[in-house]
Amino acid sequence: MTTLVTGATGHLGANLVRSLLARGEKVRVFVRPHTPQTAVEGLAVERASGDLRDRASIRAALDGIEKVYHTAAFVSIRDGDRQELFDVNVLGTRKLMQEARRAGVRRVVHTSSFGAVGINPEGASDESWSVSPFELASDYERTKAVSEHDVLLEALRGLDVTIVNPAAIVGPWDFRPSLVGRTILDFAQGRMPAYVPGAFDFVPAQDVVQALLLAMEKGERGERYLVTGEYHGLKQILTWLHELTGAPMPKLAISPRVMQQVARIKDPIEKRFFPQKAPRFNYHSIRLLNSGKRGDSSRIQQELGLVPTPTRQAFADAVAWFRERKLI
Repeated sequence: MTTLVTGATGHLGANLVRSLLARGEKVRVFVRPHTPQTAVEGLAVERASGDLRDRASIRAALDGIEKVYHTAAFVSIRDGDRQELFDVNVLGTRKLMQEARRAGVRRVVHTSSFGAVGINPEGASDESWSVSPFELASDYERTKAVSEHDVLLEALRGLDVTIVNPAAIVGPWDFRPSLVGRTILDFAQGRMPAYVPGAFDFVPAQDVVQALLLAMEKGERGERYLVTGEYHGLKQILTWLHELTGAPMPKLAISPRVMQQVARIKDPIEKRFFPQKAPRFNYHSIRLLNSGKRGDSSRIQQELGLVPTPTRQAFADAVAWFRERKLI
């Protein structure tokens, strides 16, 4: 039987597809017709052309499928992307889960996000924490939280589906690149004269792939599994990148409070006059990096057997991969 992977051209999907092929699985990738497909070029995969917003194309892609890894998502911190975030992350996930149940798919693993996990003010968040409707959150975080409700609804209707919530993913095969990948390239190419202090949970791509495979094999139906790595300040991350690339450290650290006030003015101007521009930061990205949010992934380690790997090595692997592609 064949395994379907959505989001195969994204960072996580590209890593997952290569692991599945190495295990000898027959893989079909669900790709949008106008999306660059460099991430799957030369791979022995079937291609199903379609879009998560198109139910008919989803139905066709699921024909003869036994297992589904749903890694596709629209990731954006841009203020002008609210409708597309909802259409892809919420409605698209709803359609995929409904069609997977109707097609009799045996198992589904849905990739959610650490962004769908609420903030524990007294320590690390685990699977019991959900985004409160009263707490500040980005449009992306909200759509990932809401999409989990549709996944759980289909689980109640009979779909055997498990949820995995990864933190910020770091590693190779980052073709687009991701937000973390763009930060690595900006630093390595000397485009980061300053930075805003903060910290976040970074997890190696290979750990997330391992988590998806374990969840498919023995994850409990209707349950979620948090996959975090190591919680590090941006100064530590930039120090690693300095050691790995030789690029100079930023000379200036700008107060988060100052940059949040700047963002309050900048964000609506960008939304109005530069709707297609991908911002380097916005109010919510600065807020998140200074929220103290960190994760506890002990459940997936104890129950499913995930073995975490060092985060610094994941940054080293990412730098080496970018260097091979002559981007550094």
